[in-house]
Order: sequence, then C-alpha cells, then structure tokens
Amino acid sequence: MGVSFGVAADTPQECAEGLALLGLLRQFGVEVTVTLLPAQVGGHRWVARAVPMTQAPAVGEGLAVER
Repeated sequence: MGVSFGVAADTPQECAEGLALLGLLRQFGVEVTVTLLPAQVGGHRWVARAVPMTQAPAVGEGLAVER
C-alpha cells in the first residue's frame, strides 16, 4: 500500500498552507510532491494530496517509531 498525505481545509489558501507544512518532512530526508492541487469538493470544502518521492528510513535506520 502506498502512502499519501491529504489536506482538507475551508479555503484554497488554507489548503495550500497545509501542503506547505509537508515540506517539514525534508528534515527527515523525505521529499514529497503534490499530486492534487487544492480542489473544491463541495461548499466550503477544499482538499489536496501529496505523496512521498523518497522512501522514509526503516525503523532503526533514522526515525524511531514507538508503539
């Protein structure tokens, strides 16, 4: 299963800001690309989507995942 990141917001500007926050993943060596620009899906609802272009480090190889 692939990983994607979704953003839902009330305005296209808020949706774009949410996508921009995904840039923080660069700190961990993960680059993302936008696959769906902010699009209105009904009323005051906007969505956008991005997917990683690099594979995240495996557990024990960088990011630690605690359960």
